[in-house]
Amino acid sequence: MSRRPVATLVGAAALAAAALALSGCGPRYVRDTVYENRDVQIILRGRSGENPGYGHPATISAIRLTHILASLDVRFDDQEKKNARAPAIPVELVYELGELVSQALAKAGPSQEVVVMARRRERTLKLFTEIRLTSFVVQLKNDQLHVHLSRIDWPLPKNPNERVREPEPGKELMKFRVLPGKSIVPVGPQSVAVDWRDDVFRRADAIRLAPGGRVERRTILLEEPPEQAPSAASGSAVDLSTLGPEALRELADLEEQRRSGAVGEAEYMARRRQILERSKQGD
Repeated sequence: MSRRPVATLVGAAALAAAALALSGCGPRYVRDTVYENRDVQIILRGRSGENPGYGHPATISAIRLTHILASLDVRFDDQEKKNARAPAIPVELVYELGELVSQALAKAGPSQEVVVMARRRERTLKLFTEIRLTSFVVQLKNDQLHVHLSRIDWPLPKNPNERVREPEPGKELMKFRVLPGKSIVPVGPQSVAVDWRDDVFRRADAIRLAPGGRVERRTILLEEPPEQAPSAASGSAVDLSTLGPEALRELADLEEQRRSGAVGEAEYMARRRQILERSKQGD
């Protein structure tokens, strides 16, 4: 009779414990895992005996969902990342998650929400691998796609037996807030309602493919064509790398208002010019 090495058995037990911890098993939910590998887990979850009347099953293309996920922005509120603006979904994950969420919505019933837990592996000091978790819940309600964010690139505990909570709408596990965007409206500190049918999500406005097929996040402030960039009084092109942190934050907030439709193009250009002129006078 052959015996498996002890190390192999211990490793398998640790992986099983980690998977159990991430699944967050509890008595009040009924779960159906539709996809799972070592880094991504997609679950259809519903409360026993309840039917919230979600618009599932639903057909939303994978590429449209990818563009929606790539367009979600947050601002961190903790002291370490105070006022830091960041994408809600790491760019390395958006294409895979867009495809998987599309499949899950097509399989979900009217009582099931889509739970996403995705892990990103990051090498530190070229010696260690840090695993970071991004988790959120997706629901289709009143023909709007609701995305409830929970963990954003959060370092997983080193102990595989330590339980990691599943994402739940309304329960805040990290200190951040969602930001509005084109056809993206916050419906809570960490939740948004998305008009998923909007044509803006047909295009990859928030991401691009770099040489070699690498996915990159677009940085609007740094990619504005010089011939269209509003300038200071001199009329010369603006080098944004010379601006201070306060001016860059003001420009980012103004761009956010422009994307959400809160300010028109003329007001945007005028206010942007004022910010640049103040920054130049302060030099």
